Amino acid sequence: MIVSEFLSNKLVTRLNHGFIDGKEVIKNKSYGNIKADASLPDLMAVGVAITGLQLPALEEVRRIQEDLIFDDGQ
Repeated sequence: MIVSEFLSNKLVTRLNHGFIDGKEVIKNKSYGNIKADASLPDLMAVGVAITGLQLPALEEVRRIQEDLIFDDGQ
């Protein structure tokens, strides 16, 4: 049987720094060690709160979940 095991969660904010030298500058900032049971509204609230302290505009908040997928032999 194919099963998965949770390994980690990461919160990523995408920040728009505006146009610099005619190019749109967008940067990502990652935050690790996010609890497995963190709800989506909580993650969004944290992303908005963190970026609210910064000057660049928030474009989006992402959760990246890493799982190990394997065959348990059953």
